[in-house]
Amino acid sequence: MVCPARLRGGKPGRARPLAQRGDWYPFFNEANDGFDTIAWAAQLPGTTGQVGMYGASYVGATQMLAAITSPPALRVICPAITSSDYYEGWTYEGGALHLAFVIYWALQLAMDTARRRSDEDTLRRLAEASTTYTIGQHQMYLPLEELPLFRESRVLGYFFDWLRHPTYDEYWQQVAIAPRHDRILAAGLHIGGWYDIFLDGTLANFTGIQANGGSPFARQHQRLIIGPWYHSPWTPFCGEADFGPRASSRIVDETQIRFYNWLLKGEDDGISREPPVKLFVMGENVWRDEQEWPLRRAVSTPFYFHSGGLANAFTGDGTLSTERPGEEPPDVYVYDPRTPAVSRGGHSCCREHLDPQGRYDQRLVERNKDVLCYTSDPLDAPLEVTGPVSVTLWAATSAVDTDWVVRLVDVYPDGRAMNVTEGILRARFRDSLQSPSLLERDRVYEYRINLRATSNVFLPGHRIRVDVASSSFPHWDRNPNTGAPIATVPLSQVETATQTVFHDAARPSHILLPVVPRPRGL
Repeated sequence: MVCPARLRGGKPGRARPLAQRGDWYPFFNEANDGFDTIAWAAQLPGTTGQVGMYGASYVGATQMLAAITSPPALRVICPAITSSDYYEGWTYEGGALHLAFVIYWALQLAMDTARRRSDEDTLRRLAEASTTYTIGQHQMYLPLEELPLFRESRVLGYFFDWLRHPTYDEYWQQVAIAPRHDRILAAGLHIGGWYDIFLDGTLANFTGIQANGGSPFARQHQRLIIGPWYHSPWTPFCGEADFGPRASSRIVDETQIRFYNWLLKGEDDGISREPPVKLFVMGENVWRDEQEWPLRRAVSTPFYFHSGGLANAFTGDGTLSTERPGEEPPDVYVYDPRTPAVSRGGHSCCREHLDPQGRYDQRLVERNKDVLCYTSDPLDAPLEVTGPVSVTLWAATSAVDTDWVVRLVDVYPDGRAMNVTEGILRARFRDSLQSPSLLERDRVYEYRINLRATSNVFLPGHRIRVDVASSSFPHWDRNPNTGAPIATVPLSQVETATQTVFHDAARPSHILLPVVPRPRGL
């Protein structure tokens, strides 16, 4: 099938001719195919004419892409752990490529494409690569645009298209969901995980349709469940953390059935009167119902970076507090793309042995001098952080482009440093994901970095920590610091960068935490 030039109900997009009829290409055919499939299902013998959809990850994407075509028969969707945009949050984040996920996913897609073509030779080579040729070898290879196995397979055209479109251009905009929330007419049950790679998309779909859905029915019938899960499976175990039996996916299964019974069969067991939001609060490990997202009662509270100029590693002198900084020296570290700071847990995907997902002790990463650590004093009382987290970073680099990676960490009394959430910003995208611009060397810029959202109670005796680095590899691709298109730079041409982070009265770098007030004694 050739990619459509138009999404139903929308302005024309740019058609993407494929190599041959019948080739599958991610994202571009699902909208119109979904519309036709829903119309077909609604006319099957014995149906009521109303259709419900459900599924996770890419099957969540197929729901959202179908829903933006406004099919009259589509009454309910249940998109789980999926996105609202296939550039920001799916393929890229803050301008950086989701390297571990994209390589893994592309390899799986390529095997399916080869199988559909009956290309046994390509299928055999790809299958061997997926088991014997470690993904680390794929991840380490530069330049990415010359990745040998992918180039040789000839079934991965979309992977190289993703590399050729590193900005939020028309290629991505024509299949974006968020700008088309006003076309969605269906009720929605949105399911996500605090460590899921697509968490931001899940939240954006819920809030976007609730505010701008294409009918009163759609706006009034959006629900949200967020548990302490990474991409899959949904279990109490998330990396090195065990969130207990309450974190089971059973709540998802039961709510799905009740939601469909209510809206497709008219069987209301009380679900119509329940609050629309259900959140798992980590730290206390309990579910809590809410009337809204984000929580209006959360107070945006800045926690400022401090040090005597030696915040390198968790053994350094970096501190974190609500007190604004005075005259303090900056912190300096060196980022070398040849030896990047590694990723250990977080919002990655999709196989633990390839790139660990979820909650892990960060001390193996924080012991290195190319990671700055700012740590609070032990807490006297519980501090709940529920909502979107962001960082304002004042920094300079000796390069014309570089990356800034920031991580929020919960430090336990025994020293374990468990990651809560993280984010990245490729410096050239500091002002726009559509129109990147390089830096002036050694000039101080103000960067605003999205760290997604979370719900975590930092318990008494725990400390809050913020890590700052310039890589988290292989979660994201390495920035070679040259300013050239990232995918074109070979290892022999990467540059080392000297990074300087400021935290003084004029340049108060800080993390902004949504602190939820709690009754005294709780």
